[in-house]
Order: sequence, then structure tokens, then C-alpha cells
Amino acid sequence: MKTGIFYAVGVGTEPLDLTLRAKQVLETAEVLVTPITRAGEPSAAARIAEQVVSFSGKEIIPLLFPMQKHLDYRERLRGELLQPVRDCLQAGKRVAMVTLGDVSIYSTAAYVQQVLEADGYATEVVAGISAFSAGAAKAKCSLCERQESLLVLPGGAAPETIQQALEQFDTLVLMKAGKALPWLVPLLQERQLLEHTTMLQNIGMEGEWIGTPTAEPTSYFTTLIIRHPRNK
Repeated sequence: MKTGIFYAVGVGTEPLDLTLRAKQVLETAEVLVTPITRAGEPSAAARIAEQVVSFSGKEIIPLLFPMQKHLDYRERLRGELLQPVRDCLQAGKRVAMVTLGDVSIYSTAAYVQQVLEADGYATEVVAGISAFSAGAAKAKCSLCERQESLLVLPGGAAPETIQQALEQFDTLVLMKAGKALPWLVPLLQERQLLEHTTMLQNIGMEGEWIGTPTAEPTSYFTTLIIRHPRNK
């Protein structure tokens, strides 16, 4: 039976950061898959892409990805959730799924691509600019130099894991770190690292903010860049 191809497309954090490759793939796709966190809500990734690429005439398939820490996304995708996407691929269509930032970094589109690839469908991955790379550029912050090490962790990692990382790596990037701030900011103060930490909020979105972190509750889209001063 004729089959199409699935593209996992990173759209970066704002329209001007959409790559030419991503634009080309989205323009030629017949079907667009848009990740949402709640039924009926708009897709943040789609909002970025549709400012560059017209969605007119394209079939839109929303995929629900509730933001729950212990949810097994791969298991959900092996069920009926992906059946509309499989139907389109079986019909020979070009299907593209948009995702914030880069597909290879904590991306829902990566789960979809892996499951479909395991099912035998043709897939491709289109790189995008990650949130922490875009934020580091805006903050004029070098992530690593010379022989320095860089580690990227989710903000939901265990406190002991983050504490060990602070000791072992020159630069630590914590993504979606808002819930960790109440205990992490005092720790950074204690270790004299707060002045070497940059907080990125809502990069490329309304309410974008770059500065020194505080312990107050903040946006879901919060990234910390912690640069250890030992190599300065």
C-alpha cells in the first residue's frame, strides 16, 4: 500500500527563527500535526509556524499531550491516539508535526517520530533552534568554551541530581525549571552561583524576560543557565 512520510519539525521559539528547511517542509506538507496540552486550546508551536507558513488548505490534526510528569507518552502513542496520522500516511500524504524548539531536546514530536518509525513508516527530523540556545543568544551568554562541559537537565530532576550536576559540570542548563526555583534559588545563593545564573522566561513569546532568577513562582517556559565561575 502506498505510504507517505512523517516529518518532525522544530519551529524554534519565534517566527524569525524558523529555518528555511522547516519552512519548506511545512509549506509542502498536506497534513499538519499540532501538539496541545489541553483540549480546545491553541498550539504554541502552531502559532509560531502559521506566522510564516499558510495553513490554508491543510488538514490539521491536534494531538493531546497533557503536561504530567509521569505520563508515558510512548505508551499512549502506541494506542489509538496516532491512528489519524497513520491513516494519512497510509494514504500517501506528507505529514508534518510542529514542536517548540528543537526536536531532539525534550520534544513531544520525538516520541511520535520514534513510534511511527518503529511501525515501519518513513520519517525525517528537521532541526530547530532550542529555547536555551535562543535565550543564550539574546542574553549574549556563552554556554561553553574551550574544554568546558555542558549538561542539560529537566527542571523536574531530583534535587540531588541537580546538586551533583552543579559540582561536576561547568555549565548547567535547566529547562522548565519554574517549580524548582523555591528550593534552587537559596541553594545557588549558598554556593555563590546566583550572580552567575541567567533566567530565561517565555523566550520568543509574550512576557519574554531575561535576568537573575527569583524564588517566586514563574512561567512554565522557564530556563536557567548556570555558569560556574571556576574557569573564569
